[in-house]
Formats: sequence, structure tokens, C-alpha cells
Amino acid sequence: MEFEVLEIKVPKELLIRMKKEKFAEDMKLFTAMKLYEENTLSLGKVAELAGKHKSEFMELLSENKIDVIRYSKEELDEEIKYLY
Repeated sequence: MEFEVLEIKVPKELLIRMKKEKFAEDMKLFTAMKLYEENTLSLGKVAELAGKHKSEFMELLSENKIDVIRYSKEELDEEIKYLY
């Protein structure tokens, strides 16, 4: 994935208790989780954006109550057929 640098303005009050680097990492992580939740990017791409391995990112999604695996009702019904 090719990256580009973005500049954002953040109120200084937000950074009083947090270092800029930590804030930036959290912003990347939360943005990646939201992009995955909205089905904007694939799991691999959002994990890369967040700077995490897929498995690590999957755990973070799960911890934040975001479905890691998504099936439509039809897909789930089809999968269940193969279990029996």
C-alpha cells in the first residue's frame, strides 16, 4: 500500500495528557476500524493502515465489538448446509 502524509489540526487540549505519536497511532487505528466496519477497505488493507498484523487487528476489532467475519443470511445458510 502506498502512503501519503496528511496534516490535521487538533486542539491542544486533546494532547495535554497524550503524546502526539500516541494520538496519531490511535487515530490510525480508530480510522482503520471504522473503515472496516463500513466495509470500505478489506481486512488486509485496514490492518496495514493501522500498522498491525491481520490477526492482531482481528483481535482489536473483536475487542471493540466489530464483527470480524461477515456473512449475509444467504451465505450463512449455505455454510450451515455444509455442516450437516
